[in-house]
Amino acid sequence: MTSWLLAEGLTSEVTCPICLAFYQDPVRLECEHNFCRSCIGGYWGELETDFSCPQCQETFPRLRLTSNRLLANIVERVRQLRLDTAAGPPAPAGPPGEPGPLLCPRHEEKLKLYCQDDQEAICVVCGVSKEHKDHRIVPIHETLQFCQEKLKESSVELVKWVEAISGIEASQEKVVLELKDRIVTIKERIVSEFDELHTFLQEEQGAVLGRLREEEHRTLREMEENRKKLHEEKFALETVISSIQMRLSEEDPVCLLQDVKDMTERLKRGIANCGVVPASGLNVGSFQGPLQYAAWKKMRNIISPVPAPLTLDPSSANPYLVLSEDLTAVKYSYTSQQLPENLERFDFCACVLGSAGFASGRHYWEVEPGSQPDWDVGVAAASIDREGWVILTPENGFWTFGHVEHSKVGVYLDHEAGQVSFYRADDMTHLHTFADTFTEELFPFFYPSADSNAKPLRLCHQLI
Repeated sequence: MTSWLLAEGLTSEVTCPICLAFYQDPVRLECEHNFCRSCIGGYWGELETDFSCPQCQETFPRLRLTSNRLLANIVERVRQLRLDTAAGPPAPAGPPGEPGPLLCPRHEEKLKLYCQDDQEAICVVCGVSKEHKDHRIVPIHETLQFCQEKLKESSVELVKWVEAISGIEASQEKVVLELKDRIVTIKERIVSEFDELHTFLQEEQGAVLGRLREEEHRTLREMEENRKKLHEEKFALETVISSIQMRLSEEDPVCLLQDVKDMTERLKRGIANCGVVPASGLNVGSFQGPLQYAAWKKMRNIISPVPAPLTLDPSSANPYLVLSEDLTAVKYSYTSQQLPENLERFDFCACVLGSAGFASGRHYWEVEPGSQPDWDVGVAAASIDREGWVILTPENGFWTFGHVEHSKVGVYLDHEAGQVSFYRADDMTHLHTFADTFTEELFPFFYPSADSNAKPLRLCHQLI
């Protein structure tokens, strides 16, 4: 007990006023105040004169530090006393294995105070230090209720967070299930559409091979019949030859001449009937032509959607737009045209709609937007506002894409699925997709370049 009190009494005497820890290599100033050598050096920094004491503010014209060996020895003795007394007086014996009191990590003192500003437990030495000089310090037992209330408040907030996270988890699980169902639906559609193509191609292949087999059988049958005829003629000729050899011994010249005449005519007839059916008799053009292109042309009947042959609606065109005679191209003009008033016309923005709208089904069309990138294409709702400045957003009834450099753009609309997608038509690379719910008729929408020198925006009427 005495050793512990001695150690407690000497603690403040061997504590550096700057770092508030036991002195490390203590030095004494001319004013007799002591500091750690590194602490006072750091305090003065790069000063070359007017060194002042951090405690009494006395100023010294030159730096003079004297090592305080006696104080260093006392520090070691106090540190040893604290170790020997286990950092405190003997406490009543508690249950075996129960931990002892927590100590300040800097001063190895009991944590008896609580700093409300920093919200941490501190020791008495920390309480009188500069670090906590202007802070609200209370005994640690008085702050117990405060901490309990804080914990209760935190617990309530945490419960709310747990409930919120649980709700988010449930929503996320629902989204995951919906996503999986949608992926299954999309997968089934992909498989179905490609299976349809595979079935068509397999049937077309079987039909072409069937025609080839029929042609093969016909040609081989003709060649076999010709071979038989050749064999018969060969036998007849051999008979004639034998007869000629026998008549050579005929002594009557008149009979011999008559036999020669008859055999010569018969020989000519036999030779005339001889011939070979060439392999070129096969109908090559039906089987070695552009088979893939022929099959591709026939696929038009099963492909959906087929590129729609759109035209532009002149009644919707802004007066500064010039449409081609066949209503498949449009370009901007700096001069306004004298057109009759029409409530369906875009009166301010240089836009135009397609002549046909779509209230259901799947549809696809392709557009050459021109030589400048300031264009937009897509679809617009039938109820859009065509007066004044047009803002191209889904909220305003426009689902569009543009302002990029592409030579040809494909637009795909699935009205029931609520999908509008855009593709680079050259290789069908996906560019952008809108997912929405459509409740009214949608019309193809076109906003050509505002440069009158640019190439016209043109609808592509491809035939598969």
